[in-house]
Amino acid sequence: MTAPLLPAAAKRRLTRISLGWALVAVAEAVAYTALAAALAHGLPPGPVLGAAGAAVATTVLVSRSGYLTGARLAGDLYDALGTAFARTKLSWFTEANRALVGTVAGRAVPTLMSVPAHQLQTFVLSPLIPLLLLVGIGIVNGPSSMLFVGALLVVSFLAQSVAQRALARADAARGEAEQTAAAASLEFVDHLELLRTAAGPDRAAARLTAAWRAQGAALSRTNDAAAPAGLVSGLAGALPLAGVVVLLAVTGIEDPAAALALLVLTGRAAAPLEALALAGPAVNDLRTTVRQYGAVVTAPALPQPARSAPGNGHRLELAQVSHPPVLREVSAVIPEGARVLVTGPTGSGKSTLLQLLMRFDDPEEGRVTLGGTPLTELRDEDLAAHFAYVPQEPIVFDGTLAENIRLGDPSATDDDVLEAARTARLDAVVSRSPDGIHQQAGHHGNALSGGERQRVALARALLKDAPVLILDEATSALDATTERQVVAALRQRPGTIVAVTHRHAELWDATEVITLPGRAPRA
Repeated sequence: MTAPLLPAAAKRRLTRISLGWALVAVAEAVAYTALAAALAHGLPPGPVLGAAGAAVATTVLVSRSGYLTGARLAGDLYDALGTAFARTKLSWFTEANRALVGTVAGRAVPTLMSVPAHQLQTFVLSPLIPLLLLVGIGIVNGPSSMLFVGALLVVSFLAQSVAQRALARADAARGEAEQTAAAASLEFVDHLELLRTAAGPDRAAARLTAAWRAQGAALSRTNDAAAPAGLVSGLAGALPLAGVVVLLAVTGIEDPAAALALLVLTGRAAAPLEALALAGPAVNDLRTTVRQYGAVVTAPALPQPARSAPGNGHRLELAQVSHPPVLREVSAVIPEGARVLVTGPTGSGKSTLLQLLMRFDDPEEGRVTLGGTPLTELRDEDLAAHFAYVPQEPIVFDGTLAENIRLGDPSATDDDVLEAARTARLDAVVSRSPDGIHQQAGHHGNALSGGERQRVALARALLKDAPVLILDEATSALDATTERQVVAALRQRPGTIVAVTHRHAELWDATEVITLPGRAPRA
């Protein structure tokens, strides 16, 4: 895990638990060395029992700390994800990156949660135990035995490395295949109705099935490579002990007690190599997991000032704003209290312009100001307080109408919510259930029609009561009568309205119009 990807608190936790596992390695090596010395030289059992008890107690304490550290580490990682999500450019959240976010939040962080108690135990103990026990062999059996066993351990390690590299090559494509399958699953769930009507029930899942098959094939290749790699690793793990047995058989056993001590120390020194062999797939999974987590927490973010610069009101101005490929040198002034229509052909950048006004992204050239202050000099929380936004596709979450509308103002009372719902002409929806505004909206609002979902989004924006209301085709799913009523209610509210609409523009009685020319034709 590379340090820049981790919060400082997480790095401290991992450092402490790593030192704990190093202490376990030392305690265990001392215990085995004491046992070997007692066997070879007939020492009393008291020191052996004391060393063994200390090793067991240290292992239990560090193991328990590892689990607790894992839980706290998950909190650190989720906090870092939340911070990254709050600052990441919205343009980064493509379908593929949304799938990546789901993978990281649902699988990657829980996987990293296991690092302190499991992976660190393997990767700290496994190299330290052989090194420390080599010192013990030198103390108990002499330097020649230490050098011989050390050579066997090196050969075993090299064989293990060859097996791991072969497994890594076979496993290289598995992480990518898993990510592709996750993206295909998200696409299928989000667009199920369209896929079924356009392709039919049998063909609707064709892309998803193909992605799953590719994922299965990648996993199969990994499993095929794991068998010979596991065999080589197993033989490598047995090599040191087998080598010592052969040596004793060839040279003869002059001191059975010393020979037994050597076998005990060699067997324990070789055991971690076998554990490393079995940990091969986990190593590759961890690398993929860390890479995925890093891709999310290092996603491109908009720079934030330490504090917001002072502003004066909510007058908006675009000065020579360009944001390829759609916007070119757009200049406009939106006074306080204006009703502004943004018009232009399809693809001219109307939605992009609205997003730049709220600083979902920064323009390539030019600048946008609010109350005379560049948006880049305002912190997100201060900027967000000035805007209420209704996008083209209304967003309705699982829960009740009241819960969805109250997102605009979490402190609002039920009466406030009901008033906003009535202003958005949700009266009929509220009255059709005895639960009123506390009726369920359904999964992603599927208990509501398209027009009703739009009105829920409008009610949420009205409840926020921000100085600037941004509407991107916010009435496109309403019938003509309802649209006229909603627009009339919106016109009566104080503050600025900036709207994109392709129909009934006259309803808005706009005080300003921003016309975008569209893309120039290719030569």
